Amino acid sequence: MPAYQYEALDAQGKKQRGVIAADSLRDAKKRLQSKTLFPVSLTEGGRTKASDASVTTSSISRLSLLPSLSALSTRREKISSRDLAMVTRQMATMIGAGLPVDETLQAIAAQSEKPLIRDVLTNIRSRVVEGEKLSEAMKVEAASFDDLYRAMIAAGEASGDLGGILARISEYCDKSEDVKSKVQAALVYPAALSVIASGVLVLLMTFVVPKIAVQFESFNAELPALTRFVIGLSDILTRFGPAFLLIIVAAAIGYSAALRRQPLRLKVHGFWLRLPLVGRLLRVVASARLARTLGTLVEGGSPVPEAILAARETQSNQVVRDAVDGIYKDVREGGALASAFRKSGIFAPLLVYMVAMGEKSGSLPHMLTKTADYLEGEFDGVTRTLMNLLEPAIVVIMGLMVGVIVMSIMLPIMRLNSLVLS
Repeated sequence: MPAYQYEALDAQGKKQRGVIAADSLRDAKKRLQSKTLFPVSLTEGGRTKASDASVTTSSISRLSLLPSLSALSTRREKISSRDLAMVTRQMATMIGAGLPVDETLQAIAAQSEKPLIRDVLTNIRSRVVEGEKLSEAMKVEAASFDDLYRAMIAAGEASGDLGGILARISEYCDKSEDVKSKVQAALVYPAALSVIASGVLVLLMTFVVPKIAVQFESFNAELPALTRFVIGLSDILTRFGPAFLLIIVAAAIGYSAALRRQPLRLKVHGFWLRLPLVGRLLRVVASARLARTLGTLVEGGSPVPEAILAARETQSNQVVRDAVDGIYKDVREGGALASAFRKSGIFAPLLVYMVAMGEKSGSLPHMLTKTADYLEGEFDGVTRTLMNLLEPAIVVIMGLMVGVIVMSIMLPIMRLNSLVLS
């Protein structure tokens, strides 16, 4: 089947260049018009095989639209998680409908309004038309498509159901983004409230209280203990505030650098997991992520040991990652997955129980997906309750602190008034 190099205008009037496989020039024009592209020029750029619709390397090298692979392989920018979910959903729809992979990538790139998405997909497409598998071609854009994503794609290619695995990846991305969005949305208001309230307190202590303290000095009378305490604290903040700020920043930088060392990172991450409420939430999130990823990979045809190794990349806590390594080792040695989970002692008991049921009934992917749904729902409910309690708690605490400052100012004034009246 001939391959035609084209230059066309999209619906927004932007010029697009690329290559399309078609039986004839007229067929190429029809294919472009079906993609809402209006051809300006069409030239035959090589021959392709009907089976994979790939073009020759020489014709690809002549396309000005394709950047050099050496430059793109070092790209540090990555597609955002929200955009990645959208691109995956589009790929699932088009490939599921029977469209070749290279044409799918080309169509999505042409429709995208974001230059980064166009560049990333165009780069991957150039590898695909040269004969590479999609999972292999995505390695050149590893910043956007991580090891876990590529492992899922490879599983879909091996099982012959790439469209189906893309649909499951799309659902996985949507679920992950939904959990992240809920956490961020729940934290926005408390964080903003805390920042504003802290700013008001700092202004009161560094600008208002010092000016009032000067007025109190002219009274030549002993001030109440509360007033002396607030004035002393204000004096410390005024004199040493910048130094305290620098110490806090330096401590944060030092803490971040120290976490790069394995022993300290293990201790800190283990400490977070041992906290009464926070630790439980972290375990629930880790269990939900692992269950969701394992369910998606195993359902897509990945062997369980490989799925466990890929799912490890979804965990940010080092203790959890080490526990997953232990599970992988036990399963590789022939142990049952449920026994390996139970031995780790890290994950939610529900996950251990459901994995055991899935192994016995032969429906492990289904059980893992159900477990992920339940655990994500539990996490959502607990965090929503905590955030609902946190907001009034912040208001009450900040109100008490402002009240203490106001009371420290009012007490000397009230004492002075009583002395004048007497």
